[in-house]
Amino acid sequence: KNINLLFLFILPSSTVSFSTRSSSLALRTLSTVRRSSVTLSPLVPLNNLHRHRNLHVQQRRRQQLSMTTLDADDGSKQKQKVKILGVCGGIGSGKSTACQLMVDSLGCMARIDADKLAHVVYEPGSKALDEIAEEFGKDVLDDNAQIDRKKLGAIVFSDANSMSKLEHIVWPHVRTKIEERIHEIKQENQSPTNNNIIIVEAALLLETDWHDLLDGLWVIQSSPKVATKRLVDSRGLTEEEAGVRIRAQKTRRGIGGVTSNNVGTVGENVVDDKLRKEMEDGVVTAVITNDGTLGQLQSLLEKALCDEASFKE
Repeated sequence: KNINLLFLFILPSSTVSFSTRSSSLALRTLSTVRRSSVTLSPLVPLNNLHRHRNLHVQQRRRQQLSMTTLDADDGSKQKQKVKILGVCGGIGSGKSTACQLMVDSLGCMARIDADKLAHVVYEPGSKALDEIAEEFGKDVLDDNAQIDRKKLGAIVFSDANSMSKLEHIVWPHVRTKIEERIHEIKQENQSPTNNNIIIVEAALLLETDWHDLLDGLWVIQSSPKVATKRLVDSRGLTEEEAGVRIRAQKTRRGIGGVTSNNVGTVGENVVDDKLRKEMEDGVVTAVITNDGTLGQLQSLLEKALCDEASFKE
């Protein structure tokens, strides 16, 4: 997924940056001037976001991103290709907020939440649920024969081997659901005014080997300090519980390498060696460092959506 560094407005309040594949090779990652307190939470109402745009920006986005109908030589109508954009990132990075912004404020067709589809996969009587109960014991089921997420989470977030077993049970079932949902969305959105991008959100998308489904893959990353605050504020976790979950994902692909010590400095490169290699290999197509406000995040997302380098060639 190729990552290109797009133009970034230097805003005074916090650290947010965007990097694409071609720009990453030159290590031109930009960040805001001043380190500041966390102002972005996944639960901030999106309707509070400033939505006014210049006319030329609106026209440019419509030209580049909208699914228009084109007149073919034979007089028939031919739709532009629908792009599938994968978005991943660590817990508390704000990836869900980013995905919802792209749908609600930036005109993408739809968002597919792989975690929510996984819940469907877990439904009583499903093959996946039976496999999970067999692997982890029936104690991970509640009185209604449904997955007790807290109990299962306590097991898999504290043991990498258990997490790997769970993923290999669930991922094949989730991919099937994603493919079905993509087909449904394409059938539901035939209007030429709709955006031509469907977003697939999954925390560990890089590790699923679903790359053949995607036309681009973006990583949303944030510093542990910011991620911890979001988890405490939005999920009611203690700082210790949040830290355990963040550290459990630290070595996973696509989580990003921002630390508390390498954000907030002008010109600071916030893409670690592993993630940079994913960019150079064309696996990751864009990286967005999200330690700032909703407005800053939306600005970066809009630039990325308008940049062809944020998608596979």
